[in-house]
Amino acid sequence: MDVKIFGLLLMIGWSVSVSAQGVRGDLSGEWDLNRCLNFAKENNIQLKQSHLAAQTADANILQARGQRLPYLSGSVSQSATNSRNYNDLGESEGWGLAYGGSLSLNTGLTVYGGGQTSNNIQRSRLSKEANLLTIDQTEMDLSMSVVQAYLNVLYAHENLAYFIEVAAASRKQLERTQKLLEAGSVSKRDLLDMEAQLASDNYSRVAAESNLVQRKTELKQLLEIPVESSFKVFIPQEPVTGIMMALPERFDVFEATLQNRPDVRYSSLQKDIAEVDLKNARAGYLPSLSLNASLSTDYNDGLSFSYNSQISDHLMQRVGVTLSVPIFNNYATKANVTRSHINIKQAELVMVNTRNKLLQEVERVYEDTYAGQQRYMAALVQERASEESYLLASEQYQLGMLSSIELLQTRNNWLNASRELIQARYNTLLYRKILDYFMGVPIEL
Repeated sequence: MDVKIFGLLLMIGWSVSVSAQGVRGDLSGEWDLNRCLNFAKENNIQLKQSHLAAQTADANILQARGQRLPYLSGSVSQSATNSRNYNDLGESEGWGLAYGGSLSLNTGLTVYGGGQTSNNIQRSRLSKEANLLTIDQTEMDLSMSVVQAYLNVLYAHENLAYFIEVAAASRKQLERTQKLLEAGSVSKRDLLDMEAQLASDNYSRVAAESNLVQRKTELKQLLEIPVESSFKVFIPQEPVTGIMMALPERFDVFEATLQNRPDVRYSSLQKDIAEVDLKNARAGYLPSLSLNASLSTDYNDGLSFSYNSQISDHLMQRVGVTLSVPIFNNYATKANVTRSHINIKQAELVMVNTRNKLLQEVERVYEDTYAGQQRYMAALVQERASEESYLLASEQYQLGMLSSIELLQTRNNWLNASRELIQARYNTLLYRKILDYFMGVPIEL
């Protein structure tokens, strides 16, 4: 089925070189649409990467919250010093090796930093929400691509069944023509025309078989199932329905799309993040206040005092307050604020552009769905009329009232109408599923 699908249904670069060990789940049995969708969501690499990005966002939130807590660090050092020793008279007593060391604990806390800590926490939370929306968007795009590939398989299967029936009908027609030739009702040319038609129909059947294998392979690759694994698609016994369901009101579709599409909310979040970045940039103009404290001591075995007494006597505690006031930083803060304002404007443009493009795409799909329904109804009428015309022509051919060329022309008109009906049915169904996808309706057949 040759259907032009918009950019969001592109085969998102999914790798097909996944090893069998990297795919989870039982691969045996028949694969219906629900099983394909569930398997794709569990094993798709891009979706897994989106989940990892969300876990990274959790780590970023933890780090941002930690900035509200004081830090604490400890250090221990040991040193050896080789130097000359002197007596009380200043006379050198030769070289001597002395060992020493120090111990310290340091802590500090930012009391006020222009609100950057709170801004960073808020930004991390917004980024986490954006990552979750990316997961939702990836799942939706993946699901729609699986539906498209699955419908392609169903279409190819029905197309093959159609050509098998066509070849069988041609074979029977050839047999009837052979009997008519023996009875003297038709010429040898009529028989040759029927043989050529049968050969053409057999070729079409072989091409349809190849197309079905190709469509199954595409679905298998989309699911990232290893090439060496068997794969059997479930083919419904009943024809796929839902083609002629009444379309909702156009503006109801627009409203539902704007409410359900993750990319709309994602573009809004990017503007919120840009506004938080502006607050952080402006914080560069504000002073910062921090507290710090330390506890340290040291010793040296070159002294006459004992280790314990040195540790005790050299113990030092320090508490301080640091106030940092920005005066001039080479316009760095001003440049950051300017860039942040520009980023906000760009985010606003992206929001408008995302909304406009989405609504334009929805309107196009809505019109295609409506046109597809009309095309299907017309194809249905055409197929019925051409079939009746072919049956009548067959009767006239057996009575010698039509030539083989006239019969084959009537037959080809019927075959073309039948192919048009099959294609119209699946094209319309696919566009309807795309419309449901925009509105947030669960995808199912």
